[in-house]
Amino acid sequence: MARYTATVWYSLLLVTTLSAESVQLVDVESVRATGNPASFLHTVPAAANPAEVSCDILIAGAGAGGFAAALRAADRGHTVCLTEESNWIGGQSTAGGVSALDENKFIEFAGGTRTYYQLRNGIRDYYRRNFTLSPAAAALENFNPGSCYVSQLCFEPKAGLAAHEQMLAPYKQKVRLMLRTRVYRLDVSNDAVTAALAYNFDTRTVTRIRPRWVLDATETGELLPLSGVPYSVGSEPASDTGEPHAAAQANPACVQSFTYPFAIDVRPGENHRASKPPQYERFRDSQPFSFRITYTEDFGWRGLFQYKMFGDDPPIPNNMSPGPFFSWRRLLAAKNFTGPNAPAELALINWPRQDYHDESLLDRTPLDTARILQQAKRVSLAFLHWLQTDVPRDDGKGTGYPELRLRADVMGTEDGLSKVPYIRESRRIIPKGTRVVEQDIVAAYQPGSRARWFDDSVGIGFYMVDIHPCGANERGRMMMPRPFQIPLGALMPQKLKNFLPAGKNLGVTHLTNGAFRLHPVEWNVGEAAAMFASLSISQGAMPTTATVQKELAKAGVPLVWFDDLRIDHPAFSAIHYTAIRRIYPLSRHDLHASPDAPITRAEAAAALAAYFNVATTEPVQLALNRGWMAVDHRNWFHPDLPFYWTDWREDKFPRPIPTVNFKRTGPVTRAELATRLAQ
Repeated sequence: MARYTATVWYSLLLVTTLSAESVQLVDVESVRATGNPASFLHTVPAAANPAEVSCDILIAGAGAGGFAAALRAADRGHTVCLTEESNWIGGQSTAGGVSALDENKFIEFAGGTRTYYQLRNGIRDYYRRNFTLSPAAAALENFNPGSCYVSQLCFEPKAGLAAHEQMLAPYKQKVRLMLRTRVYRLDVSNDAVTAALAYNFDTRTVTRIRPRWVLDATETGELLPLSGVPYSVGSEPASDTGEPHAAAQANPACVQSFTYPFAIDVRPGENHRASKPPQYERFRDSQPFSFRITYTEDFGWRGLFQYKMFGDDPPIPNNMSPGPFFSWRRLLAAKNFTGPNAPAELALINWPRQDYHDESLLDRTPLDTARILQQAKRVSLAFLHWLQTDVPRDDGKGTGYPELRLRADVMGTEDGLSKVPYIRESRRIIPKGTRVVEQDIVAAYQPGSRARWFDDSVGIGFYMVDIHPCGANERGRMMMPRPFQIPLGALMPQKLKNFLPAGKNLGVTHLTNGAFRLHPVEWNVGEAAAMFASLSISQGAMPTTATVQKELAKAGVPLVWFDDLRIDHPAFSAIHYTAIRRIYPLSRHDLHASPDAPITRAEAAAALAAYFNVATTEPVQLALNRGWMAVDHRNWFHPDLPFYWTDWREDKFPRPIPTVNFKRTGPVTRAELATRLAQ
């Protein structure tokens, strides 16, 4: 595995030292498919007396994790410096062009944090405010603007941007938003970051930021090499991770491919065929461009599958990939709108065949980075040209759809490609705590209803281990996980005491990154990182895991997987806090919380044992032996009968438990038990 030490950091940076006085940075948003890659570089001279700002928490990157972290920190009263290289906040779902959220099948009920659901609601409200929905769409609680197949929520990037801006608006006095700005240097002393230098690509000025805590929420983990924190790049060897599907040898070049998405609409009878981009034939034949996807039979999949351009076929069971290509990631479906301003059909193009997989962006020189980004743009523009010119038509009458129009306005760019690339894999910390490996989450190794249990959980996620192949002899791979947890130990870096990852750069492997890199998971990681930093600042010391978990649960962050516990349930916080302490009853056979179901006497006995921290495999016998519960006059316990508060002998407890005035003595519901014991 690629492990770097402080002696070689600066030879590996995306920042190259030209002299003692200046550095070079890539202006990612300015990269074009034509021109000299060197023209996209900025030389940043050493600033003798840069402007200075101070804040409680510096967050680099305003994508899913960074934005969520900024909201959480500001909501808790902290000042935040939030830097972002592009001129849009929102990351993947806005500037990255992936406005088709990669989520889980439970997402309308569970699987996200409270603020993540606010984002989803804000996106839907954007369309309700600005358009007239069709009667069928207006009647839906889970309205999907694009009626796409790949996601429960497909939308225009500008709708995502508007929702993000609306959420940030109440915190403008707390959050200093620094767009078009990149952190390029960190000063470290006594195992802490003391200052950062940040460069604004528009004003060409440098700002020194003096934070108390630093969170790296960049798409590539840009701050890791700047900080001296040990990290990994690419695929680790099986000898290191013990993962059954890891490679035999470490391969730093084996990083998931990345993509420049774009959007198209259909203009019947018109010709919008773009000019042929550079190296078109090479990209067409080497990618190769095709609607044929091989779902590898070696993995037990269905084999070769041929997609078509248009249509609305039912999705493949248990997989959101349909037959039609255009509607696969459709952002706007005409059937969902009516009235004079009803939009036309609009589709997002983010297809595996347009991925750039020849080279990795990580730990390259700035000039190499600019060149690789340029090549990736050429691949996407070549794929567009193929759609307009060479793809076999559904009707069998020739090739190409010249009526497909590139919608540059959708991405807000001159070339019509996303402002920044969609990055699937980052540098990742080598944590001093838990590193999540394949065996921890994949269903083949986890027989229960949930993945490996982590007592230090600070969130949850659920997505396939989805590996887009790199150009270093790796095939694509998908493995189905169990619904998994995010351990706090995976956020704990070595060396530094005021620095945390806040996105896909946490302590996972090349393989498990494929499940942790999705929108709601990164969002959750950012919230957890911000909560830890906030508590550290307010307490003046590192918080306990239990304190972090309790505050996260109160803030609407799930700690345990339940598929029926909505974020607005009044006992949400109590149930999650008692569940992570193993007080709340959990099933190995399903994900149900069943908060309004009665709790049994046996479950109440187990809850007592967990509450008083008494380890036992026989909680009923323990409760009887210690006099916490009693048998009836026939010497029967009745473990499956519903529990009443009077079944407990509270005068025999090791210490008093909270008293709560409920409306009845029983049967006691699971939510009522959690509410009482969470206090």
